[in-house]
Amino acid sequence: MQQQIKLKPLLSLLLGTILLFAMMVIIGKVLIPFIIALILAYVLDPVVSKLENKFKVRRKFSALIFALLVLFLFIAIPAYLIPVLVSQFKVVIHNVPQIIAVINTNVVAKINTQFGTHISLDLDDLKQLVMANQTKITNNLDFVSHLAHNGIIVIEVIVYVILIPFALFYSIINWNNIVRFFDGLIPRSFTEPMHRLFHDVDRMLSAYLRGQMLVMVIMASYYAVGLNIVGLPSGTAIGIITGLLVFIPYLGVLSGLLFAITIGLSQFSGSGNLLAIFIVFAIGHVLEGGLVTPFMVGGRIGLNPVMIIMALMVFGKVFGIVGVLLALPLSTIAVVLLRHAKQYYQNTHYYKEIN
Repeated sequence: MQQQIKLKPLLSLLLGTILLFAMMVIIGKVLIPFIIALILAYVLDPVVSKLENKFKVRRKFSALIFALLVLFLFIAIPAYLIPVLVSQFKVVIHNVPQIIAVINTNVVAKINTQFGTHISLDLDDLKQLVMANQTKITNNLDFVSHLAHNGIIVIEVIVYVILIPFALFYSIINWNNIVRFFDGLIPRSFTEPMHRLFHDVDRMLSAYLRGQMLVMVIMASYYAVGLNIVGLPSGTAIGIITGLLVFIPYLGVLSGLLFAITIGLSQFSGSGNLLAIFIVFAIGHVLEGGLVTPFMVGGRIGLNPVMIIMALMVFGKVFGIVGVLLALPLSTIAVVLLRHAKQYYQNTHYYKEIN
C-alpha cells in the first residue's frame, strides 16, 4: 500500500528534536539531577507498578523506599570508595621508584631477552619528579581524603545528592501523569503511529537499561570477589568501579585492569599475583561479553561497541555530562526512529513510483 509523505509528523518530530537539543545546550547542567531522576523512575516504574497492583503497596511508599535507597547509595559508595582509593594512591606514589625498578627488571629485561632487542628505559627524570613532589601530592590527597570523610567535596555534588532522590520520589509518584502530559502533546492526527513508535522505543530502551544495570551489579560483584581472592588491596573498591564502568565497552575492564596492576606492582613482590589479576580480568571480560551481557541485554540496543563508544564521545563532547547521560537512551531512540523511517519511506509513493 502506497502513501504520500506527510510533512506534519516530520516537522513535529524535527521541532521536538530541536527543542530537546536546545535545552541540553542552554540549561544542560541544570537538568542533570532531573534527567538522572527521570531515567531511574523510568527503570523502576514497572517494579513500583507491580508492587502496587499485585502486593497492594501504595505508590508513595515504594517511591519513598527507592528514593531513600538511592540517597544511601549516593552517600555510601563515594564515602567508601574515595578514602580507600586515596590511601592506595598514596601507597602507589610512595612506591613509584620500586615500581619503575620492577618494570625495568622484569618487563624490559624479558622483552630484550625474548626478541633480542636492546631497549632501555631512562626513567630517572620521572623518579626525581615524583620524589620532588611526593610531599605536595600526599598533602593534596590528605585534603581530598578529609573532604571525602566529611561528605563535602563541592556544594554542587551535595545538592545533586539531595536533589536526585527528591526528584526521583516525585517522578515515581507522578509517573503516569508525566506520561499523559507528553502523550497529550502529540497531534491527534497521528497519535496511533506515534504510539507504535513509542512502544518500540520503550521495549528496546527499557530492556537495555534494566539489563545493563543488572550487568553492572553482577560484574561489580564478580570483580570485587575475584580481586579479593587474589589478595589485591582495595580489591572491593576497584571491583565496584570496574563494574560500574562496564557499560562503556572495554573502557571499564581496561581501566580496572590498569589500576589493579598498578596497585599490584606497588604491593606484590612476585609475578604470580600479577598473573592472577590478569586472569581475573580475562575471565571477567569473557564472562561479561559471552554470557552476562548477551543474557541480560542481548542485542536490544542495536548498536555495536564501536558505535556505543562513539555515541558517548560525541554526545559528551557536544553536551558535556548531560550528553553522556543521554547518549545511550538517545542512540536507542535514534535506532528505532531510523527503522520506522525506513519502513515509512519504503511504503511511500515517492519510493515505489516507477517512471
